[in-house]
Amino acid sequence: MKIRSQAGFTIIELMIGLAVTGILLAIAVPAFNDLQARNALRSTSADFITAINTARIQAVNLRTDVTLKPISGSDWGAGWMIEYPASVITEENQEFQPTGSGKIVSEDGLDEIEFRSNGLSGAGEAEFSLCDDRSGEEGRTITVSPFGKVTNEVKSCS
Repeated sequence: MKIRSQAGFTIIELMIGLAVTGILLAIAVPAFNDLQARNALRSTSADFITAINTARIQAVNLRTDVTLKPISGSDWGAGWMIEYPASVITEENQEFQPTGSGKIVSEDGLDEIEFRSNGLSGAGEAEFSLCDDRSGEEGRTITVSPFGKVTNEVKSCS
């Protein structure tokens, strides 16, 4: 009778492999969560800038006033919408929701930005801050000039 040798993992090799996997996961998961939060903040910032630019362009194209305002009251953090006057029948109001835990706050206390048919903002210069619930991270400051120019700068959130 011939004895065959068995190939495979020993219990010690398996335990070492699981320990290495656990250590790698302990390092990778927090970094991945941080990456997701930063991407959500960038996405919310991009969506807000898109809404501002869309409202301005639509005001010029439709030759009427178009308003960008919070969905509920004066809370920009809950989302925002582009609102068209009742006389515009070719467009429907558009709503946008923030991604992740990022919240937009009007530094000027504005509850709307109205763009006129010439592309100018009726609100003057408007400044918005975008931060999420992580402390000490970078956020965004979004500024809309009276001429409708949008700037997006990095800011430190506390």
